[in-house]
Amino acid sequence: MKIRLLFSIMIALSFATAYSSLASAQSQTPIHLKVNDHYILYTYPTSPFVDKKGRLLIPLQAAGDILGGKVTYNAASKTASVDILGRNVTATIDSPEILVNGEPVIMDTVPIMKSNAMFLPVSMLLKDTDAKMEWDSKRGLLKLRHDSFTESPVLMRFKGQDLAQVIDANAFDLTSFDWDKKKDVLNIYAAYKSGLSPVFKKVDFNPMIVYSKGTYTVDPYSKPGSFHKVKITSPGHLVYTMNIDTIDADNDYIKYITSVGRLIQ
Repeated sequence: MKIRLLFSIMIALSFATAYSSLASAQSQTPIHLKVNDHYILYTYPTSPFVDKKGRLLIPLQAAGDILGGKVTYNAASKTASVDILGRNVTATIDSPEILVNGEPVIMDTVPIMKSNAMFLPVSMLLKDTDAKMEWDSKRGLLKLRHDSFTESPVLMRFKGQDLAQVIDANAFDLTSFDWDKKKDVLNIYAAYKSGLSPVFKKVDFNPMIVYSKGTYTVDPYSKPGSFHKVKITSPGHLVYTMNIDTIDADNDYIKYITSVGRLIQ
């Protein structure tokens, strides 16, 4: 009887451990967008995501705030217009037809309404422009690069704080994150080449938090963050933890979170 009881307890514990690991993995949100050197961890009202057609969709407002486009939206017709990099793109929710500089184009997916915000495929905004797009199908990560993105309303705020002497701008590949809004704790998960052996004080993730009223926080490079921790979870993988301030969630909320993955002097 004791052996059976012990065996049953061992099975229960193994299931509990497996469930805990699964729940932890499920709580992590994949990172799907990188703009220049910035991984886009979060945009209001929800993060960029890959739809059933394998297209990355971003909130309409992020097309202006992060990519620097001029955005307008007509609620009556559910139609948005985005002027970006010399192109005008007009799209309508649930319609595969868009207008590019007035010419009709058929997409293989459609813009949607999610969490009371319009989400649209980012590739349609930048196709046939001089912006560089690199799609990692294995990870579902879209890398975008253009000098003008650095001057967008969100990323230009980081530029003024970017005083670090960078050893390697791409030392860490940010893979996912989780954000406990009740405890105000942000965890960023990253991978790195196992031979790197990072020195923790030189690890630079430095998330930038942008709030709805236009304020933002980002740590100066002259001193390390007071509430940051870096922990190696397995060879080649680590987690970066920091406390963030959600301020008054009813009146001022977090709108964007971006992060870099660098090694600095």
